Amino acid sequence: MPYLVSAIAAAQGIASVEELQGNDECQSSSSMNIQMKLSIVRLDHSIAEIKKTSPGIGVGSLSRAVLDDLSCQSATGEPASRKWLSFARNTSCNFNLKEELIKKIMRYVKEPDRWTAFSSLLLKSIAFHRHIDPSMSVDVSAIVLPVIDLPRTKFNRPFLPQTVTGNSSRRVTDEEVEECRESVMSISHQFPYLCMIHKQRSDHTSTQLPHDMLGCDVVMFEPRLNEYSPTISDFLKPFVGCFTSCEWQAISNDASLRPRSDDSIVKEFYLRWAMKEAYTKALGVGLYVDFDSFEIRLIGHDVDSTNIEGDWKPRGSLWGSITTDLHHCNSNGQVEHQVSFVGQVMRMREPRSDAKSDAVQNGYWVFTFVPLVDGLDNNSKEPDNSTISGCICICKGPFDEEADAATSSKSIVNIENLTLLELIQMHGKETLIY
Repeated sequence: MPYLVSAIAAAQGIASVEELQGNDECQSSSSMNIQMKLSIVRLDHSIAEIKKTSPGIGVGSLSRAVLDDLSCQSATGEPASRKWLSFARNTSCNFNLKEELIKKIMRYVKEPDRWTAFSSLLLKSIAFHRHIDPSMSVDVSAIVLPVIDLPRTKFNRPFLPQTVTGNSSRRVTDEEVEECRESVMSISHQFPYLCMIHKQRSDHTSTQLPHDMLGCDVVMFEPRLNEYSPTISDFLKPFVGCFTSCEWQAISNDASLRPRSDDSIVKEFYLRWAMKEAYTKALGVGLYVDFDSFEIRLIGHDVDSTNIEGDWKPRGSLWGSITTDLHHCNSNGQVEHQVSFVGQVMRMREPRSDAKSDAVQNGYWVFTFVPLVDGLDNNSKEPDNSTISGCICICKGPFDEEADAATSSKSIVNIENLTLLELIQMHGKETLIY
């Protein structure tokens, strides 16, 4: 059986998430100070809420007004607290950054993509401010916080920076900034959802997080059919080469090697894709590494725990395992719907990519799945298949031993549902009247 994660209702006598986590990431008491939070924004509902408050407003005018009111700055610029060394940024620099950010938002042709870019900017900024103050709430901020533009790696992955040093009269480039290892985050979006996983120490120690590689990916269970790909088979054909033969066999056939239904194969494809993308995001290389250069085996589902490197013997569909375990957990009072598996990653060949050759790491990783439910939040009644539109996959690791990964898989991801309006309010902007 997969390693199941159950969030137990507070009514059952659990005082806190930390009490449930117990021996989460390591065997020392410092593990009690590690927080992992999944923030989910439902964009279509958020846009409707904002347009109800401010009829006729567009994302261009809203983003400009918000950035005017709140100001914006680079994460490598002037600090939001004394924890960060000062890098003076004059008004013209902030103006230039604001125009640059608005240009990045408006470069997209489709309106949903523009709303996604704006919301993503605000959510990543919240990750920065929460690193400064882990107790930051969803309420309107007591002070006006600037919108922070995070630096990016050469693989275009945003990251939380370490305190930087140097000449405060010049702008620091992304390449000069080291990534913070006591607070890590990963972001993903697929309209209408935007999500971010953030893992940090709540005690503000500078100790590196154990198993600090973290990635997430969100997928919607909707095949993109068009005149060029009118059928499910046509849609999937270009992706066959992104998986190993065993992985594709598990996607296309059931446990009896019979072809799956269209609905089943679409779900299996998206779940396996989300696992691969969450894993490569955790590595920090994303799509810059060939997906077929490594294989992910879920222990207890794809392979037997007593013969991990043996033949694949999938136990039905992955989606079936997830929903079965959610049903079992809900009947026992689950509050947050999530299921975790321990997976083994095996390097199959050298990747043909710009990523360094040792980017793919063998070992054990934890894969957590959070179904996205239409019409109810993740803390309410049990969902059914008719209300589930997609899924988030979170990958963390690596672990040297399967037992360590199994222990970590029992920890709980705290889920919060946010709106775009709340992201704005958390920066200190209380009203929207534009």
